Amino acid sequence: MNKIILGLILSSTLLTGCASVNKVTEEKHSGFLSDYSIMKPTEDDPDRLGYLDPDVNWQNYHGIMVDNVVVITPDSEQQHNDKLLVEIAEAYEKVLKEKLSANLNVVENADPGVIRFQAAITSVFTSYDDMKGYQYIPIAAAFTGAKRASGSEQQRVRVMTEVKLLDSVDGQLLGQTIDLKSGESIQDKDAGVVIENVIPVLNEWAQSAVDVLMRLKTEGK
Repeated sequence: MNKIILGLILSSTLLTGCASVNKVTEEKHSGFLSDYSIMKPTEDDPDRLGYLDPDVNWQNYHGIMVDNVVVITPDSEQQHNDKLLVEIAEAYEKVLKEKLSANLNVVENADPGVIRFQAAITSVFTSYDDMKGYQYIPIAAAFTGAKRASGSEQQRVRVMTEVKLLDSVDGQLLGQTIDLKSGESIQDKDAGVVIENVIPVLNEWAQSAVDVLMRLKTEGK
């Protein structure tokens, strides 16, 4: 069971991209999660980090509430004044609620037996698939892409999320994860990232959330 859940919420073999580009490293931590020391590489994706409280009996939970998805800049300050970032957060929240409500009991209020799902978008940047030391573009910066050095001309958007599951009543940490994934290629590098470039990533994360939570509910502890 723990091997399954260490993939927590974001298990996916999403779109193609260089593993070194998609590796989650300490300098990418946003501060959204309270304790990063408990995170371990997941078995199915060593570039993704996850944690599950081994003492949780998931069959005690019958509902889930989804908080507003937030955007967090690299300096841990929430940022809501960039149109694209707001679009990404809103799209993520919408698809999460749609997919979860189609399969699980989504509720509005905290009650015993309710999981609180909190998610943040913590990085959006572009890089070339073959870059080893990619140029990191802070989430609050303009999305104009990385300057080309050599090699492949294929450039993709990368999106990172941090997710935590809490007991909605007492705030106990049930599980958490960090994932960085490649979205679609940038067709017009001068125009930068548009919402359509990241929609496949958001859909995959939301579907993975459904799959894992349903498995947890069925199999229990």
